[in-house]
Amino acid sequence: MHLIQFREIMRDAEVAYAIHPIMRKYRLSAEDTTKALIGCGVPRATNVAQITSTWI
Repeated sequence: MHLIQFREIMRDAEVAYAIHPIMRKYRLSAEDTTKALIGCGVPRATNVAQITSTWI
């Protein structure tokens, strides 16, 4: 169970790292990013957006 959770957290962080430059360039809020990620079908979109917004 812990390995599964660790992999989910690492995947969320990898996605957040990948989208961070775009989010910063267009000054997207966490809410806007969440909506865009949900539209793209990214699982755990809220977590990814929150991780990314803490880096701005």
